[in-house]
Amino acid sequence: QKNYFQNREFSFTLKDDIYVRYQSFSTQNELEKEMQKMNPYKIDIGAIYSHRPNQHNTVKSGTFQALEKELVFDIDMTDYDDVRSCCSAADICSKCWTLMTIAVRILDRALREDFGFQHLLWVYSGRRGVHCWVCDEAARKLSVAARSAVAEYLSLVKGGEETVKKVVLTDPIHPFIR
Repeated sequence: QKNYFQNREFSFTLKDDIYVRYQSFSTQNELEKEMQKMNPYKIDIGAIYSHRPNQHNTVKSGTFQALEKELVFDIDMTDYDDVRSCCSAADICSKCWTLMTIAVRILDRALREDFGFQHLLWVYSGRRGVHCWVCDEAARKLSVAARSAVAEYLSLVKGGEETVKKVVLTDPIHPFIR
């Protein structure tokens, strides 16, 4: 599509946690110049919208809508605090990365074999883990309900701080985790 880049939302987090949403650019060069000017310490890549995000206030109400968004999974080291004994919280050592490597391999295999996705981009999150961006067209066009269903299918850890038993295995157990 010719408007993918122009209709893609970028958001910047600036000094003092100032969050700037609905940034969009005509060219890569324009994006680079804005990054140099604003000097964000964090950049988020958002959805592809029906209109340019920087013009979201100028379009008729209800017509500015997200059309596509990559399916993104976030694996954080803190998810393993219950089972790792070497570190905790945001601290990470080489032993911790063994757990992350196993999680990446399981998730990669499930996304490819169970869902048929082919275009996976694995990225270090810059802090405590990795992100997987599923870039296949079918994934980008999933509804909110379908995204939730994929995430639920792939979830082993449930609940929050108060939950005593966080790992929940259903019967039958998926062959990837046996």
